[in-house]
Formats: sequence, C-alpha cells, structure tokens
Amino acid sequence: MPAIILTFLMPLWKLLKPVWPYLAAAAVLLGGYLYVERLRSDLASANAANAALAQTNQANAAAIASYQAQEQKWNAALDTLDAQSLATSTATGQILGNIAAQPASADAPVAPVLAGALADIAKLQGQNQ
Repeated sequence: MPAIILTFLMPLWKLLKPVWPYLAAAAVLLGGYLYVERLRSDLASANAANAALAQTNQANAAAIASYQAQEQKWNAALDTLDAQSLATSTATGQILGNIAAQPASADAPVAPVLAGALADIAKLQGQNQ
C-alpha cells in the first residue's frame, strides 16, 4: 500500500520541488496576515470593551459623588441630633436634680416640685418644636 501512495506522490513532488520555497514563503505570509487580522479583531473587541467600561466608570463615579453628598447630609443630621440629644439630657438632668434637691416638705397632694418639673418639661418641649 505505501508503494501505491508513493507512486502518486512522486510526480507531485517533482512538480512542486522547484517552487517549494515560494510555497513555504506564501504559507508564512498567509499565516502572518491571518495572525495580524486576528490581532486587529482582538484589538477592536478590547477597544469596545474599554469604551463600555469607561462609561460604567463614569456612572460609578457619579454614583459615588451622590453617595458622598448623602453621607455629608446624614452626618450633618446626626451632628444636629447629637447636639439636641445632649441638650435634652442636660435639661433632663437639671430637672431631676431640682426634684431631688427639694425638701420633703415640698411634697404635697399636688407637689410644688411636680408643678415646677412639669413647667420645666413644657419649656423643654417648646424649645424642640
């Protein structure tokens, strides 16, 4: 069987023997051309992906700026709430101190201490509204 294959290949080899360097060069050139075309295609895909990622990056930067602005607003609100809470705690402490400092004779069915404490609470609520 190999002899039959060789009998068909020998005339082909004699025909291609003088031009084989040109065929090899053509194969190398064709391979190089196909490789460069694949690289160009990959570059175009990478550029498209890069453009999409740049748009996503801009959207993310805008979202971050928005979140930072919200954070500043929340921090300002928390600072205000802390100040109000401290003022309320201080006033409440003063009211409780006034109640505790009163003598036992100040207690009565409607204690003057209670009336004073309620007046202080009313003042405190009027400040917060």
